[in-house]
Amino acid sequence: MITKNISKYLAMFLVGFGLAATTSCSTDNDAFFTAGEDDMPRILNTDIPEGKGGEPGTIANIERTENFVFDVQVTPADYTTVSWLIDDEKVFEGLSINQSVLAGDHILKIVATTTKGLSTSRTCLLKVRPLAGDPELANDAKSRWLTIGTTKTIDCKNVTSISKVFIAQAEATNVSYANGKLTFDVPSMPEGDYMLTIETADGERFGCNWVTVSNGEYVDPGVKETVLWEGSTDIDWGNSNVKITPAEMEAVPVGAKIRLEYELVDMAEGYHALRITTPSWGDNPEDQVVAQFDLKSDTPNPFEFTYTEANKSIVDARGGMLIVGYGYRLKKVVAVEAVAPAETTLWTGDVNVDWGNSNVKITPAEMEAVPVGATISLEYEMVDMPEGYHALRITTPNWGDNPEDQVVAQFDLKSDTPNPFEFTYTEANKSIVDSRGGMLIVGYGYKLKKVTFK
Repeated sequence: MITKNISKYLAMFLVGFGLAATTSCSTDNDAFFTAGEDDMPRILNTDIPEGKGGEPGTIANIERTENFVFDVQVTPADYTTVSWLIDDEKVFEGLSINQSVLAGDHILKIVATTTKGLSTSRTCLLKVRPLAGDPELANDAKSRWLTIGTTKTIDCKNVTSISKVFIAQAEATNVSYANGKLTFDVPSMPEGDYMLTIETADGERFGCNWVTVSNGEYVDPGVKETVLWEGSTDIDWGNSNVKITPAEMEAVPVGAKIRLEYELVDMAEGYHALRITTPSWGDNPEDQVVAQFDLKSDTPNPFEFTYTEANKSIVDARGGMLIVGYGYRLKKVVAVEAVAPAETTLWTGDVNVDWGNSNVKITPAEMEAVPVGATISLEYEMVDMPEGYHALRITTPNWGDNPEDQVVAQFDLKSDTPNPFEFTYTEANKSIVDSRGGMLIVGYGYKLKKVTFK
């Protein structure tokens, strides 16, 4: 009886085990064949990179003469359409793309949509490298800032003619190119970041990477601008001029640049002059902020001068600053001063550094934000040690006495060592950090408080 029951239970167990085994052998590929029209779509590829820190992963890095080639698998296969978008423009539909792409760092979006309107997507970075000798636009932030409704001039090399400029799909007007400078009118379009493309006289197009389109003017992060006056005044000596009061001038530090934006006005006699004085103006030296001079077609516009200690003394004592002259229309007066660049924190805490026992690591992902040429700053406190020994070294997680791990060679910390300790992040430093797993701050006898860069 017992044997019979055991046999029955064993048989039931084997049947159950067989079912479980059948179930356990199922794979994601089964979903590819069995998912229905009402199921959520899935992109099954394992070769699409995941992003880090909010930034998309790079799916390919190719030259512009190569096509972007990639295949995707989706489920439910019979009910799903795949769309490929590059910089928000649909360029292809299907499972296998083989697409030429202009040079630039493009945002690629792969969208899988079912017949029931359900969708999923993956977003990646598609890097397309220009060839040596391709047209190249200036890459600084100011050059890449386009203010809607203004005329933009950007330095450009490796090109002899430019007939068209496109900002995404919007075509710019009044395009010209001469003496290494590209000029065009920025079209009216939504604010945002867009790919800029140029077309030469023979019809060939070149991608020139990203620009920022904004209603506002570019503001240099290392510069503070204070508008002292703005309007539209035809300057005519004592009949019509512009006064900046002492209270308004208090905001202008010695050493700042004062910038005057103006337009020349057609005058019958062809005469134009500019002078910056005080409300007590005359031909007295005590009223001369900027001595009178003739405005000509080649006079810089805006006109700038440095606000000196002598200027400040005159302005404070004589009732402010008065902008006079003849034959021009004053549009704007701005004070421009340099400010310390913004500081970014890489790490903050309170760690007693003790060689391999206790140290601070900055990961490669965190170090990606640090540009070559930045100043990296370490704030620390000396810790009382019986032997009076303190040392600092900046290396990598693979640290040893190898040259390939030396970001900052070991040195003794002393009472006169600068605090914070600063060093310039060089191309060699970046190469070490990128290839050796990040940056490691080690040493002995000090407490690390903060690591920043600017």
